[in-house]
Amino acid sequence: MVPTIDAIIKIGGSAITEKDELETLKSSALPKAFDVIRKCRESGATIIVVHGAGSFGHHHAKKFEISKGISSSINEEALKKKMMGFSLTRQSVQKVKSSHWYEQNIKCIKYHCSRISWRTNKHEPVGWPRETICLLLKQNFVPVLHGDACMDESDGFSILSGDTIIKTLCSHFDVRRAVFLTDVAGVYDRPPSEPDAQLLKSIFVKDDGTVDQVIGTSQSKNDVTGGMLLKLNTATKIVSQTRGRCLVFVCALDSCDSCNIICSAESTEADLLNTQCTKIMMA
Repeated sequence: MVPTIDAIIKIGGSAITEKDELETLKSSALPKAFDVIRKCRESGATIIVVHGAGSFGHHHAKKFEISKGISSSINEEALKKKMMGFSLTRQSVQKVKSSHWYEQNIKCIKYHCSRISWRTNKHEPVGWPRETICLLLKQNFVPVLHGDACMDESDGFSILSGDTIIKTLCSHFDVRRAVFLTDVAGVYDRPPSEPDAQLLKSIFVKDDGTVDQVIGTSQSKNDVTGGMLLKLNTATKIVSQTRGRCLVFVCALDSCDSCNIICSAESTEADLLNTQCTKIMMA
């Protein structure tokens, strides 16, 4: 039986860490994230949480080019450095400690994706712990997953992004909505730091998975998982592959609208006009 998930919540690495500063959490961000999760639980919603690593892992992954894997022509010395970089990346990600989640008393179980239960081939998941996640949900836990370095059948190892995890979950579970909580209000027509940038309240996905709107994006120099561009690509694929059954929203973590977006059963166009977010749906 395919479990029904009310919402998958993606807490972006840029929302909870200072992405350009090595292994630095935003002090006020985690409490906000926990508050959102707690309110969703209190509403009775069945949720899965996926969080980005941000400045934990990305710096090492970029320095050692982990996302490129191991080339067939690599020499022994370079291989040793690459393997060290893989280990450093995983160690860095683990510093976003599980205790941060357990101390909140919201019945979360953090599941480390870098373990052998998650495998990729050319960066796409080919093995993942579906049964374990189903069991956690059945026992009323909140599974907490995160992006990490993982083993890859073709390239030796690669980066498994949180966005790729969400796409995988949405393709196997009956997910009603996927909500990306970021450090900005949603998707803009150009990088939000630029003058006159406009928040796009809605993005419509065509049958072929493309969108008509012209959208400019930017990302941190230390981001190895694609930034807002990957989020947008992931969002359109989720909407397309579920034929619009799963709605996707992008909003700010600190937005007063985030809990309503995650927990409400339906969102009317009138609701959307009064909400600071981007809704991505079928045209």
